[in-house]
Amino acid sequence: MDGPSFQRSLTQHQRSRRSLAGGVTSSIRAGQLPWPITFERGQGAHLVDIDGNQYVDYVMAYGPLVLGHSPRPVLDAVHKQLDAGLNFGASHRWEAEAAEAVCRTVPSAELVVFGSSGSEAVQTALRIARAATGRPRVVKCLGHYHGWNDNIHVGVPGQAEAGPGTTGQVPAAPESLTVIPWNDSGALAAALGDDVAAVIMEPVAVNGACLSPSPGFLEDAQRQARAAGAVLVFDEVITGYRVALGGAQERFGVTPDLSVLGKAIGAGFPISAVCGSAEVMDVIASGRLLHMGTFNGNPVCACAAATAVAELERRSDEIYPRLDALGAELAEIFREEAAAAGLPIVVNQFGAAAHAFVSDRQISTYADALASDPGAYRRFAGELLARGVHVTPKGLLYVSTAHEQSDLDRTREAVGEAAQTVAHEVMATG
Repeated sequence: MDGPSFQRSLTQHQRSRRSLAGGVTSSIRAGQLPWPITFERGQGAHLVDIDGNQYVDYVMAYGPLVLGHSPRPVLDAVHKQLDAGLNFGASHRWEAEAAEAVCRTVPSAELVVFGSSGSEAVQTALRIARAATGRPRVVKCLGHYHGWNDNIHVGVPGQAEAGPGTTGQVPAAPESLTVIPWNDSGALAAALGDDVAAVIMEPVAVNGACLSPSPGFLEDAQRQARAAGAVLVFDEVITGYRVALGGAQERFGVTPDLSVLGKAIGAGFPISAVCGSAEVMDVIASGRLLHMGTFNGNPVCACAAATAVAELERRSDEIYPRLDALGAELAEIFREEAAAAGLPIVVNQFGAAAHAFVSDRQISTYADALASDPGAYRRFAGELLARGVHVTPKGLLYVSTAHEQSDLDRTREAVGEAAQTVAHEVMATG
């Protein structure tokens, strides 16, 4: 087939590299084939790039766009706030409305504080836990992602061991961190001591392979952490408002002491939150722990969050069953069409989030994910792009309320053709 032109994207990327380090603003974007694409417009489930190519989008800005690109209710509210003011450096009505929306919808939320990014919110949660317990140590799980800060960017997705996630990290920063295998209650018990302030985990390990917790593991983590006097933290930056209105904690019926929210809460605007029990959050409420930030809960982003959560809340009975069905159908399309083409693609799916791999085995553990073929999947993602389907090179897949059956039908054809091309490449190279 004659492929689309990406020439203007190439020219734009070459321009960016002359002033923007690496030519991208987040390193993971550099892995896109044939090169990082420059997009101009997003509407619903679709994107248009600078060359005029149109795509069905399953990146969804890496997860925030549960309501799709440019959701009208959010944009209408934000436009009014833009005319009223960008930031005041003072209190405003939207911060209370956004906090009330979180407290109404997230099981663990009795009190809330806001930030601008998931990485920042994780640091806030860990500081709250340390202040509440008077302890220094944090326990995290291998292959879970909690942001790029030195003290937690260890044992991240793609790493087989608990080392720093990138060069340049302060060597001593993770000394108060213990990394354990996920879904291992025995390892958690061994790691818990009287110096542990927090146990942090993704309740569904979306970043590492979209792995669900083993039956009873989250309940056991809750019981063990509380028995040890530690704070249980669920990082729901991805799962919050994506897999259910109340996140994964709602679906599993396990309430942590603290939750970290981001991405979907802002419908594309940069806002994050930490919420939890009044008892644990009292360290901030009482003023003992200072929580500061120029952009914390700024009017524009807080307006977007309050409006987005209200929209998800209003339509939750319709939205979440539909997202589950869309996610399941997308995963099955990838499996069926790839199998027919001779390319072994495995997809783990949980609600509106999924993770796909080129692998000849089921991805049941993080070790299975490490044994997959990321290079082949990256080529597959490039072939999908050439056929009008936009996915992440690392395998994450996200659906939104804006996706329609016609988008899935278009995707089915593209997956079959892309898988056939990559399967031939794999066979040719042995």
